[in-house]
Amino acid sequence: MSKRLFLFITPDGVTYSSPERNEPDVDNYQVLGYGEGKNEEEAFDYFISQAAWLNDTKFEEVISVEIKHKIYEGKHFNLK
Repeated sequence: MSKRLFLFITPDGVTYSSPERNEPDVDNYQVLGYGEGKNEEEAFDYFISQAAWLNDTKFEEVISVEIKHKIYEGKHFNLK
């Protein structure tokens, strides 16, 4: 069975739209990273093994989303 690619995101935490903002002003999910595996559990285990920095965060909920391409392989769009 070939490996599948999963993106791991969280609704925890806050986001600022610019460095000039004093308070968070964007309500969104944050991308934590990605991992590959035969299934979601294996991909998550690999992701956790590569993301030691997560131990220093207060994120509690992580959601997996299967994706077709790594981020750098996807099409890029301009907002302006």
